Amino acid sequence: MITRRYFIAMAALLAVGCNKETTSEVEQGPGQVAFECSIAPSVDVQAVSKAAGQRELPANCIPGTEDLTLEIQNGTGSPVATYDPMSEYDQPYLDAGTYKALFSYGNPEAEGADAACFAGETDFTIVARKTITQQVSLGLSNSLYTVEFTEWFRKYYSTYNMTLTTESGHQAAYSNQSVSTVPIFVKPETKLFISGTATKTNGVEVEFPKTEIGTTKARTWHTVSIDAGQASQVNIVVSLDDTPTSIQEVSVELNPDA
Repeated sequence: MITRRYFIAMAALLAVGCNKETTSEVEQGPGQVAFECSIAPSVDVQAVSKAAGQRELPANCIPGTEDLTLEIQNGTGSPVATYDPMSEYDQPYLDAGTYKALFSYGNPEAEGADAACFAGETDFTIVARKTITQQVSLGLSNSLYTVEFTEWFRKYYSTYNMTLTTESGHQAAYSNQSVSTVPIFVKPETKLFISGTATKTNGVEVEFPKTEIGTTKARTWHTVSIDAGQASQVNIVVSLDDTPTSIQEVSVELNPDA
C-alpha cells in the first residue's frame, strides 16, 4: 500500500512538472494585437464668464483612422515598429510581453487651417498564441481659434484689414472684403498678436500696432472677438475668449511731407 501511494505521488509530481513546462512554452510564444481606434470630435471651449463647455470640430478636420501614424514600443520604451500610414499595419507577431502603442496625425510644428494634430496612446500586453483587441481614443493635441467682428466694429469702420500672428510667425489675414470663419490650428501655449489698419466711416485712416492678446491652450477652441470702443474713444477691444485687451488706434498721416 505504501509503495503504491509513492508511485501515485511521483506520477502526480511529474504531471505537474509537464504542465509547468507546457505553460512556460506557451507564455514565451508570439502573439498579435488588433487596434480599434476612435477620434474624439469635441474640444474644450475656454470661457471665464460661464462654465467651460465643448465644441465639435468640423468633420473635414478629422482624419480617417487609416491615415494615422502608429509607433509600437517595447517595455523599455524602445521602438519596435512604425507604420505610416496605419493602413500598412498588418498585425505582425510580437513576443509575449508589455508594449505601448502611440498614435498620431499631423505635424505639431505646423500652423494653419489644415494643421490639425491628433494624438493618443495605450499600453497593451501580448499573450502568446492569441490575438488581442486593444481600443484607443485620440484627441486634438494642438489649439485652434476663429475670429469674430462685432456689428458695432463693422459699422464704425467702413474698411479694415487685421492680421493675427503667432509666436512662430504664422499669419492669418481678415478684412471687410474677406470674412473667414475657418478655424486656424496653432501650437498650444503659443502667444497670439494682432495688428492692422482701418478706415472710419468719416474717412479717417488709423492703424493698430502689433499687440499681444493672450496665450492658447492645448485641445481648446479659442474665439477672438474684435470690437470697437465707445464713440468717444479711440481704441478697439480685442478679446481672446473672455479676456479683453484694449488697443489704442494711431492716426495715419497722409502725405506728411506735403
